[in-house]
Amino acid sequence: MPFYLGAFLVVALDWRAQARNATLNTQALQAPKEKVAALKEEREALGCQNEAYQASLKLAQEAKKEAERQLGEAMEFEADFYVREVSLQVQITDLRDMAEASEEL
Repeated sequence: MPFYLGAFLVVALDWRAQARNATLNTQALQAPKEKVAALKEEREALGCQNEAYQASLKLAQEAKKEAERQLGEAMEFEADFYVREVSLQVQITDLRDMAEASEEL
């Protein structure tokens, strides 16, 4: 084999090794890039979920406030009902006392 063919073969093998290393390096760099892209997508998905959660939480807080307001109104109505009931019982007792007093007379 002539010298120049041997030198060319060495250079060709070196280029081949460099090309293989470049391919391997590109593949090695591609995996972290894909992982970064996947993490970005996951972060965006979590951001959307967080926004939905915040909106749901806000609605739940508003519903809670409304329920507390309605409960307060119901309690006031119930208290008013009991006051009227006691007032009527007092009036009935007074009427009985007056009826008994008039019977005695």
